[in-house]
Amino acid sequence: MDLGTTISRLRAERSMSQGDLAEALDVSRQSISKWETNASVPELDKLVKLSRLFGVSLDQLVTGEAPAAPEMPCHASPAAPAPPEPAPTQKLPGHRLAGIILLCMAFLIWLLLTVMGGPLEGLVLAAPFLLCAAICFACRRRAGLFCAWTVYLSVELYLRWATGITWGLVLMTPSFEPWMNYTRLAIAWVQFFAMLLMFFLTIRSFRTVHIDLKNRRNLFLLIVGWTVLATLYLLRRWGFPLLFHGPAFDTSLGFRLLLKSGDVLLLALLAALLTATVCGLRTLRQKEA
Repeated sequence: MDLGTTISRLRAERSMSQGDLAEALDVSRQSISKWETNASVPELDKLVKLSRLFGVSLDQLVTGEAPAAPEMPCHASPAAPAPPEPAPTQKLPGHRLAGIILLCMAFLIWLLLTVMGGPLEGLVLAAPFLLCAAICFACRRRAGLFCAWTVYLSVELYLRWATGITWGLVLMTPSFEPWMNYTRLAIAWVQFFAMLLMFFLTIRSFRTVHIDLKNRRNLFLLIVGWTVLATLYLLRRWGFPLLFHGPAFDTSLGFRLLLKSGDVLLLALLAALLTATVCGLRTLRQKEA
């Protein structure tokens, strides 16, 4: 019996789906599918994890042979059958449990602020919790990272919209004067370091992802992404001042919120493109080594 068939059999005996096994081994479901069809072979550390998870030896896992029953002396009486073990209880996955908790928190915040102020204010402040709950229910992997991005971008959007503070103020540090309010500068520096931390955590989380830049399609999509980002940034940098001085410029809070949302989306796009570029360069270096 080949390795792929053995993995599929042991997984089915334990009523595990390919997604459940992938989550337990911290790999993608496509990797499990390739192993079971013998399109690829697990690495040694994954084989060790598989043997421990299924409760078999490496030899039994690779060869697919059942362990040989020990020979019983002729004078020995057969041992009494062991009592059946209780069926293992199905535990709720951690990401779904976190999603339920966040959903309850969102409802409580909405209810409290609706009583104190209004339903709109409650919905606005409960939105980050609702988004994080949706992420926990939808994502098996990196749910924590995506929730961290949701919280960070929500705070970034509020600071840009309500106070006008952005991390770009750190560039004005040498020429900053007391009348400009040093508190605003300190908040800008916190924003700047928080952004760098989010970039670092994202790149580190995707360190095992391989993007082949020798593939023309991948390279083309990456170039298009950077081109779109640069175009949107130039439109935001040069088009907005022209729009601001126009006679029909809308200065309502809703329109300002829409513009600031665009700034936050540009920041998220920058993080995605930067992570994809780093993954591509790392893959290219590994292939050349």
